[in-house]
Amino acid sequence: MSDRNSRNRDRSSSYGKKQDNYRPNYNRSEGGDRMDKQRKYEEYAWTLAYLSEGSPTDPNPFSQREAVVQAIGEIWFTLLELTPKRGVNIQPLVRIGIGKNNRKVINRIKRRIGFDDLASSSERVLEECIIEIVNKQEFRFVNWFNKASLVTSRMHSFKLLPGIGTTHLENLISERTKVNFTSFEDIASRTKVSDPRKLIIARIMKELTNQDEKYRLFTRKP
Repeated sequence: MSDRNSRNRDRSSSYGKKQDNYRPNYNRSEGGDRMDKQRKYEEYAWTLAYLSEGSPTDPNPFSQREAVVQAIGEIWFTLLELTPKRGVNIQPLVRIGIGKNNRKVINRIKRRIGFDDLASSSERVLEECIIEIVNKQEFRFVNWFNKASLVTSRMHSFKLLPGIGTTHLENLISERTKVNFTSFEDIASRTKVSDPRKLIIARIMKELTNQDEKYRLFTRKP
């Protein structure tokens, strides 16, 4: 049996346990930056797919499965399965409220999931969804470039971005010391990093698709 199937089987043993009380870890990140002083719930998520026949990793017979929405949180990119309200058919790439006081289209957060739990339809739009989140929160990610620090005593978190070598690292640190970056375009023009937005998206995808990733700059460990 493949590793993916084995992981899915292991997860199925706890399938269906209510996960409304999950809390993202807002303590110090692996990148060395404190991202928030308090623990918080994810308030919003972006939909990946509405699965009328239930989750692909649900071990129950089809007749006993309930419809779920697979989604990704917009702060920690947490992959989730949500129970929608009756009669709701949610389209992909839609921002929805999942906080306790703003659930208009879902009843509850069913569980956290990993990349291997995603339906094929969810996988197909995952990167597009991340692009939407990054585009709409450009200031947040530009600010990360202004504050990013060491991962270890010998490695800066910038080096975890694909394609960032020593010259780019030196340019990034030098330029932000002069004045903070204000946009992705500003970063590119001042440091010769061709597409910082693309690097952020690629890093997020890597962290989501590799559950054994040692360093996490933008996501929670599954």
